[in-house]
Amino acid sequence: MPTRILLVEDNPGDVLLLRQKLKFIEGWSYELGTAASLGEGLQKLSEAPWDVVLLDLLLPDSSGFKTLEAFIGSESKVPVIVLTGMSDRTTAVKALQQGAQDFLVKDGLEPEILERSIYHAIDRFRLLQKIKDEEERYFLVAMGSHDGLWDWDLRTDRVHFSANWKKMLGFEETGIGDKLGEWLGRVHPADRERVWKDLSDHLAGKTPHFSNEHRLLGKDDRYRWVLARGQAFLDQKGKATRIAGSFTDITYHKNMEQQLALRAFYDPLTGLPNRPHFVESLKRAMARLDRGPAPPFALFFLDLDRFKAVNDQMGHQAGDQLLIEFSQRLKSCVRPSDLVARIGGDEFTVLLENLDNRREALEVADRILTASQVPFLIGRKEVKAGASIGIAYSDCGKAGIDGLMQAADAAMYRAKALGKGRYEIFTHGGPGGQKGMKHAS
Repeated sequence: MPTRILLVEDNPGDVLLLRQKLKFIEGWSYELGTAASLGEGLQKLSEAPWDVVLLDLLLPDSSGFKTLEAFIGSESKVPVIVLTGMSDRTTAVKALQQGAQDFLVKDGLEPEILERSIYHAIDRFRLLQKIKDEEERYFLVAMGSHDGLWDWDLRTDRVHFSANWKKMLGFEETGIGDKLGEWLGRVHPADRERVWKDLSDHLAGKTPHFSNEHRLLGKDDRYRWVLARGQAFLDQKGKATRIAGSFTDITYHKNMEQQLALRAFYDPLTGLPNRPHFVESLKRAMARLDRGPAPPFALFFLDLDRFKAVNDQMGHQAGDQLLIEFSQRLKSCVRPSDLVARIGGDEFTVLLENLDNRREALEVADRILTASQVPFLIGRKEVKAGASIGIAYSDCGKAGIDGLMQAADAAMYRAKALGKGRYEIFTHGGPGGQKGMKHAS
């Protein structure tokens, strides 16, 4: 069955661009529907089943996270991938927290990244939906029947913990006593004050029920995430006499949330920081220079010289393996404090901070060029790739982050134009003037 994609985008140019990117994905059957407004998108969502929604947050009749909320809150259960022209870290995190399955920046979006994002979003959403449905069913049928139960008698200050509660933490039936400290004493120090406040507020009648997510220390000295729920029982004077509830182990869900958050700022193929992550790091480096005297830094733009040939002749899987191998070599050529990122396709960046002198950056560039000339073993075949590097120093950053990145990019293209397998340094008069190691492609 073809994958049914609903694109909610009011910019005809972006619609056309995305159509073209989808066409570049080989061996994939899909149907693409489009909507140019929030109202039209929700209408189409209600009229037919869709596998995934690609959503621009800025529409003629809605903007920002209200757009996302409308789709997440619709009766149609469908994963949503946010498409945006901005590479803003805060926006990405908030979109994921509000239920988006992924966050993609339109600029430089590669077909293979779009394909992976759609497949992963659909699979992940179905898994989460299945888990959510099961959790609701268990809770409604028998609250706590598969969870840990607890019952705190406020008059005697004793707490009954069920066998499942103890088993959740790795203890036998007799391994935990009946004091409140058996629970609160195991709460992670960073969560303890919040747990006690939520408990106290509910017992004081400030909240209708108790609900809190926190970490508990198990017998194996590892913390597990739990969702604690509870309801207080009042006497005739309205005073709480006991509170009972359940614990649900949500470690898996928390780990998944962290993975989704990481996905917003790390390249899923190589594990390197992605463009939004790199831009944020570059902003911080430039801000330190703006605050006063600081050691200079260098920005590298790198491009594999024969990546397209490998992709075309050996297939995308071989291309992916080449990117992974190159990223590992790249990391081995820099200091632990330096930042290496993949910003799209076969384009990489390196941020070298706290330089003693410019020669230090050129030594790193020479190491990278040397490493890139060593043949890569892709499958059982040796492949020569090579790389071209553009270098811009921090004193080129007076035009801002975009200007600095454009300078390094221009220097890289100059290196490719002059024969590849070399580096070029951007000067205020333009790229050029410095030669790195040469290699015949």
